[in-house]
Amino acid sequence: MTTQKLAFWPLALGMVLASRATLAGEESRLGVHFQQVVSGEELPSIVVEPAEGVQRLTIHLERTDGPAITLSSGALNPGARKSLPVKQAFGTVDYAAHFDATFANGDHSAFDMKFNLTRVDKLKLEIAPEEVLLEQRTLTFRVNNPAKTASLEVFGKDGQKLAGVVKNLVGTPGGTPVSMAWTDPGQEVLYIDVKVTDIAGFWKGMRLSPFSVNIPHEELEFESGKSDIRPTEEPKLRKTLGLIKDALDKFGKLIDLRLYVAGYTDTVGSKESNRGLSTSRARAIASWYAKNGLKIPLFFQGFGEDALAKPTPDETAEQANRRAFYILSGQTPPVSSNLPKANWGRL
Repeated sequence: MTTQKLAFWPLALGMVLASRATLAGEESRLGVHFQQVVSGEELPSIVVEPAEGVQRLTIHLERTDGPAITLSSGALNPGARKSLPVKQAFGTVDYAAHFDATFANGDHSAFDMKFNLTRVDKLKLEIAPEEVLLEQRTLTFRVNNPAKTASLEVFGKDGQKLAGVVKNLVGTPGGTPVSMAWTDPGQEVLYIDVKVTDIAGFWKGMRLSPFSVNIPHEELEFESGKSDIRPTEEPKLRKTLGLIKDALDKFGKLIDLRLYVAGYTDTVGSKESNRGLSTSRARAIASWYAKNGLKIPLFFQGFGEDALAKPTPDETAEQANRRAFYILSGQTPPVSSNLPKANWGRL
């Protein structure tokens, strides 16, 4: 199998790289600095914090992304902070600025500066399940902003890092598909962390998990045509609940897990009725776990006679086909030859 459906969990969003360049000379008299890198709806700004009073200030900006603009401020008290937003599109824009200030004591100051301001959209990371090829150990992602770096780390079932790679993406336009590959870790992978940083220093990460485990259990016996769990069958479920909790204790601190209950029947009866009966029984099992303290997402689905463990003619009472699977998984949802459809219901 070359593709596999995975769980995708966002990691924490990255913070902005702060940018406050304090300048010398006439610039320092005005206390000029910048809100130089911003994200989303926020605008970059020229900020002044004069040590002495200012009567008025005008800043004329020649820019590489459009027509010139002029910013201005009225009187400012000593130590006051004035932020002058600069409207610009997403990207990095170079400016040639002419500052013209009159101080409260009548002094006049004029000087020129060159600088750039960067505005990026709120960073979005997209990884399509079909573009994660576990057997080939490659994945492809896209981010909406021009990217700077990407890192990928692979972790095993004990949480130990198995492999890692860093890729330089300077010059990569936003929206460009980027592929990354990792070396064979030599053991089962629990999860993969992907982190991408854009040109503004913002980052976003995502955790992918191909991990799943079938929980061993003793099959429940239901009355013919019914889905009620008899009290005499509950010890089987309690024993299996202990195994589920053991797996959660081992892996649940590292990835988000969910339980999938799949039900099956033999070929006695119509396909439609068998599918409905197996769905009701799978729901009953999942409900029992929820009522008995299992605090993770629970899903159920009945496959009836659509995925027989032992192929038989119609109307054959085969015990091997009256079964269930309990799958603890990071996949959303798990897919295999025994789980040919993804019509899972959630409690």
